[in-house]
Amino acid sequence: MDEYILAIETGGTKIQMALGTKDGTIIYNYRTVVNRGNGFQGILDTVCDSLPELKAEAVKKGGIISVIGIGFGGPVNTEEGVAIWSAQIDGWKGFPIKEFFEEKTNITTYVFNDSDAAAWGEYCKGEGKGSQIFFYTNMGSGVGGGVVIHGKLFTGNGYGAMEFGQSYLYDPNKSGKYPINHVEKICSGWGIEHRLRNDLIPATSLLWQLCNGEQDKINCLMWAEGIKGKDEYSLNVLDEVSELFSIAISNAICFFSPQIVAIGGGVSLIGEPLISRLNYYTNQYVYENCKGKYKIVKSALDESIVLVGVLLLTGEKAEMEV
Repeated sequence: MDEYILAIETGGTKIQMALGTKDGTIIYNYRTVVNRGNGFQGILDTVCDSLPELKAEAVKKGGIISVIGIGFGGPVNTEEGVAIWSAQIDGWKGFPIKEFFEEKTNITTYVFNDSDAAAWGEYCKGEGKGSQIFFYTNMGSGVGGGVVIHGKLFTGNGYGAMEFGQSYLYDPNKSGKYPINHVEKICSGWGIEHRLRNDLIPATSLLWQLCNGEQDKINCLMWAEGIKGKDEYSLNVLDEVSELFSIAISNAICFFSPQIVAIGGGVSLIGEPLISRLNYYTNQYVYENCKGKYKIVKSALDESIVLVGVLLLTGEKAEMEV
């Protein structure tokens, strides 16, 4: 009988679950959206309600779920499997994720930060292959980060490291004595949507057609359409967000000197218009010793990136503890 890993991604926008193997291969995928209004309990209920279907799928494929790995959308105490907190979803602070799922399923469970898992997945199976120092960050509902140094995932003291989205930038749209804000608040999908829904958008902008005149309904998909349609306002926002994110990236490059910087998350699906700007602006700000020694690319694993990383990390953990 085959033994499968159940990989679970709990983010701020979506829940993804997959059956797979320790080499990162996904054999069955399940996805649903997050209702932020239901907080962390809504996520737990959704995952638990989905478990019978996933167990049944494992049986159909001639196997069982032997271990669970979770990519959590926030910093975690990796040794104890406890959530430290979540910037996107209320209620997670101090929650014992590992203990909860082991009691629910009687299956050994491991918990990882989702960006760490994504970084490991992209390093092993995507754009990071072969690099000595690799940095991954995402522009999704939030902004995270992960670093692989000489083949080892850097996790600090076990409570989260490379929390890229929680570092600070100058925010041109914020008032006050010190107009600074978290990178995540400015450059994440949610941060961009908040700006688009509250900005003074020119009457000539294509976005008004795309949102049917309802500014509070504008989302990043509409913004991407505006970019594709060469809408001046949409392109101006892209330029500004890209430059600000590039300043943050240049700081990470100064600290770690990665050869490859991979960008994931929903906003990265814009593709070349974003990636070319990130390369251009980062080159304006990065310290001289790093110029020409790195490249910024779009993630190769796209939306499966966290699940692949969780499968790999869970497989490694399970083997170590046999």
